[in-house]
Amino acid sequence: MIEIRCDEKWDNLINKSELQKILTIFLKYLYAGERGISLYIANDAVIQKLNREFRGKDCPTDILSWAYDEDDPGMFEAQMSEAELENSESTGVAGELVLSGERVSQQATENGWDFETELIRLLAHGCAHLAGWNHERS
Repeated sequence: MIEIRCDEKWDNLINKSELQKILTIFLKYLYAGERGISLYIANDAVIQKLNREFRGKDCPTDILSWAYDEDDPGMFEAQMSEAELENSESTGVAGELVLSGERVSQQATENGWDFETELIRLLAHGCAHLAGWNHERS
């Protein structure tokens, strides 16, 4: 199961069907077996709050990731119904990604490409983090 949610501001820039296909490819490459993921495209204020709460950094960032484990069900998984939770457990859920649409837009402009290209680049980056890669070791 791939869940994609976004703030209204970003809804018209996002092709959820295409993002699901792209995330499916990333997850198949990074994991054995079928995996699910939750993606939320938020604004800078939301991601800054999460960055402060979980990383102790009081500033917006482009992407945050949380890999699921048995002891920590994750922010969005905790809100799932029992049926949704059973389905996610049977397929295996990799984790959650939260992106800042504002950072995606700004970085796309800085890099000279479109919003979708930057979004895909950051999704690859976030999925790699879910699979255990990090900046210090990988």
